Amino acid sequence: MCGRYVSPEQASIERAWKIDRTSSDPFPRRFNVQPSTSVPVLMLEDGARTLSAARWGLIPHWWKQDKPPSFTINARLEDISGKPMWRDPIRRTRCLLPAEGWYEWREAAGGKQPYYITRRDRRPFCFAGLYSAWRDTLSCAILTTQALSPIAEVHDRMPVVLADEDHAAWLDPARRDASAVTAMALAPMAPGEFVHFPVSRRVNSAKNEGPELIEPLPAQAAAR
Repeated sequence: MCGRYVSPEQASIERAWKIDRTSSDPFPRRFNVQPSTSVPVLMLEDGARTLSAARWGLIPHWWKQDKPPSFTINARLEDISGKPMWRDPIRRTRCLLPAEGWYEWREAAGGKQPYYITRRDRRPFCFAGLYSAWRDTLSCAILTTQALSPIAEVHDRMPVVLADEDHAAWLDPARRDASAVTAMALAPMAPGEFVHFPVSRRVNSAKNEGPELIEPLPAQAAAR
């Protein structure tokens, strides 16, 4: 799964990807992005690549209740074709979520130890995402899949990280064949391009922010 991640500041996003227009206030760099908060997403609207703000936790357009659904921050790739929540978005409303890395937790002495997972070259990348427009709210979810080595050493699930060359095809609304789109997600960026290391348990608290959250712990501290 993916329940916390690091998002780049807007200037970094604009350097890494061509943005035609922005429909929100400038995004700051965030080191402890959490569910139900507003996150930057890239979408294709009327042929223009747009940087927008979306609630992390998808609310389908057909949702009738005032309270948003639970457990919709991640969409399991294996469930895409079988669940109404994801069936329409995978065909019609796909997006990209820029990120610098994400956190996962592993059992350790003294409680679960958080690990930070990021690219070896520290360049930003994009999660494969789905979005929905509900009332006046734009919302999104991150696709996840079975983790491969070395990420599987930390957790059995991982977000789908699309290769840079697949971004345009993923966003293209003309691609509506769910099986073809799913096949694209089944061939994500090579997990070997990523590294992981233990970080401070301060990331466990929603109140904590700042670059110190992604600093590697000394080996002896991680072992405790």
